[in-house]
Amino acid sequence: MSSFLDSLCIQKVSYSESVKTFFRLFAIIFFLSLPGYTFAGDKLCLQVFGGTAYNFKTRHVIRQDGADTVRFNAKYDTKAFETPVYWSLRAGLWDKKNSWELELVHHKLYLKNNPPGVEHFSITHGFNLLTVNRAWLFPWFIGRLGGGVVVTHPESTIHGKTFEQSGGIIDGYYISGPTAQVALEKRLYIGKNLFLSAEGKFTLSWVRVPVKDGHSELWNSAVHALLGIGYDFNSR
Repeated sequence: MSSFLDSLCIQKVSYSESVKTFFRLFAIIFFLSLPGYTFAGDKLCLQVFGGTAYNFKTRHVIRQDGADTVRFNAKYDTKAFETPVYWSLRAGLWDKKNSWELELVHHKLYLKNNPPGVEHFSITHGFNLLTVNRAWLFPWFIGRLGGGVVVTHPESTIHGKTFEQSGGIIDGYYISGPTAQVALEKRLYIGKNLFLSAEGKFTLSWVRVPVKDGHSELWNSAVHALLGIGYDFNSR
């Protein structure tokens, strides 16, 4: 038992240190890039990111046949560096100082404060934020607004009933509700077309996901920190 508890403590410390290390790298790249050159011109731009997120406490309601409705203020963890890891992909088509973008953020939610009767609730193979963004190039940063849908993969056991992960549009994935984002990004070029990115993002989402013999409704508001690499497909 002692070795098991020691293992849990080591895992907790390791995860905490990973989060701290990520935010340190995020801050370093962001501030190093402040005097850097930001691009302008017509181009296709592709980016891939890793990251993490902090989830604010929000309202969660669970309705299940034969049981009382469960209402509570939910706390969620992201566990960004545990598989499946947090990531984001983005493609943008820039026209001088404006861009239209398609973005997918693979966010995750693990319920931390389970109320009585809720043995497990998570959306870990994707609280996926699929958005169309409009971005603007400013002198020192890129700003963007986006809106779209949340594609979820819910997993739950509530009042002893485990949800079967086989329905939805494919393999347990559901289009579950709307999402919106606002973000600021800074780029640091390390070559003619290759660059690093540091980005801060706020997202607000509402979803309704199925549970066994019922459904769950929840809000998610979160701040995200992302580090990524990108490539412009024409010369600066």
